[in-house]
Amino acid sequence: MAYSSRTCLAALAVLALICSPAPATSAVSCTQAVEYLMPCQSFLMGLAEISSSCCLGAQALAQATVSQTDRKSVCQCLKQIASSINVNQDKAKELPQLCKIDVPVPVRTDINCDL
Repeated sequence: MAYSSRTCLAALAVLALICSPAPATSAVSCTQAVEYLMPCQSFLMGLAEISSSCCLGAQALAQATVSQTDRKSVCQCLKQIASSINVNQDKAKELPQLCKIDVPVPVRTDINCDL
């Protein structure tokens, strides 16, 4: 059963909003954010189990998005690309817990990137 691609975006956006401090000198580009999360695509589509490379990418993105400006930029990027991804909503909700990432907001399709 196909779920809204916006759910995948919401999961990715939530990961981008994580407040994990890490030293960084520049903002994460949209391309970089997508690259971090590419190993999660099969999982988020319900085609495969979670992989260590998915979690490593999600954790790295969380650490790379240090400032609120970075998190907002990545969130907006992921919202823009969501229309091209079919995602399993349940898998998207499981990703933060499975990858042991604290998420400050619930995984939802109507995430507000301005917060």
